[in-house]
Amino acid sequence: MNQLTVLYDPRCTLCRSARDFLSKEESYVPIVLVAAGSETARQRFPGLDHAATLSTLTVIDDRGNVWKDDAAFVTCLWALRRYREWSLRLATPAFRPHIRTFFHWFSENRHRLSSFVPQALMPSQEASR
Repeated sequence: MNQLTVLYDPRCTLCRSARDFLSKEESYVPIVLVAAGSETARQRFPGLDHAATLSTLTVIDDRGNVWKDDAAFVTCLWALRRYREWSLRLATPAFRPHIRTFFHWFSENRHRLSSFVPQALMPSQEASR
């Protein structure tokens, strides 16, 4: 694996914050961040359900492997130098059901949770373009 592409919802404050976080973290594998549903995403990944990628975290590697939801979250952690060890723990059978439950709850409530993000931490509108 030489590269990961993360599709994020550009309309979601938490998703844009995650995008900003991923772009600043040191990684083992280069991470390309692409707005879900964008023309770039449609051109690069014509076989994906692009409407679904707006509500489902989606990660694609350079070989065409696709991870969604909690598996995509763990894959993102796996790519980051500071969080690889965590990703390996979270991927174990003991933790997997818990991370799946947490991630689904978080995803379903991400727009409501965005209202709790302090203004100072919210990405500027300029950065989301």
